Amino acid sequence: MEHKNEQPNEAQGHHISSYKEHFSTLAALLLLTVLTVAVSVFGADLRSLSVATALLIATIKALVVAYYFMHLKYEHKLYRWLLLVVVLLFVLFLVVTSIEYLNR
Repeated sequence: MEHKNEQPNEAQGHHISSYKEHFSTLAALLLLTVLTVAVSVFGADLRSLSVATALLIATIKALVVAYYFMHLKYEHKLYRWLLLVVVLLFVLFLVVTSIEYLNR
């Protein structure tokens, strides 16, 4: 049964993405990959900061992939909040682990 405000494709769960959206996602992922390589090659003297930066970039890349290619963009807000909670718990775990490691 269709709702008044939904298009027929949306009621069936089909989403059509434009080429522009795909290419902008590709460009964002390629840029983030170049940043990861730059941090690992040129940021070698930063030690733990380069690792944290690389993890942050990898997390952003994972969110971009989940948002566009796993169609999180079209899901209910609850799923986005759950993903945000998981990412925040991951960051909290990294921070607590890093603090413990630095205090040895």
